[in-house]
Amino acid sequence: MIRTAINRLATAFILALALAASGCQSDPEAPAAETAEKSHTMTDTRLLAPCPSSPNCVSSLADDERHRVAPLPGAGHREASLALLKDTLGELPRVRFEAVGPARLQARFTTRVMRFVDDVTFYVHEDGVIEVRSASRLGYWDLGANRRRVEDLRERLSRRLEPEAGQEQAS
Repeated sequence: MIRTAINRLATAFILALALAASGCQSDPEAPAAETAEKSHTMTDTRLLAPCPSSPNCVSSLADDERHRVAPLPGAGHREASLALLKDTLGELPRVRFEAVGPARLQARFTTRVMRFVDDVTFYVHEDGVIEVRSASRLGYWDLGANRRRVEDLRERLSRRLEPEAGQEQAS
């Protein structure tokens, strides 16, 4: 019984790995705009890069439901939201992040086993609302990992904000 469960788990893992690897090959005839999008470099005039057509990316600025997630909750103004976001990211394993400009954070999440890297970019508005984009560097499909990551961050940020909401009501 245990052997069967291990075999099923190994088969599922190999299938997921094969699906991820199938999208790893780059297209030499890809337009320059697509190549620039994959580099994850942005200027201050753009909030977040758009998601590619593949289902391995989510963004709070996406137009289509396949890639769309809601913005993350903030702490009322940019500085407080940035501090909250940095503290929250600092608690997570296998995350490296850095500030890129006065309103943007760029993070790299690395998976435990296969060491895949996902890039997550946050843009914090003046009112503290946090726009987010999470995308896999490799593969075509991420098995929902980027969406789960964003929703986990939403939950963590909301929990940290709850005491503040209770203090405001008591005032």
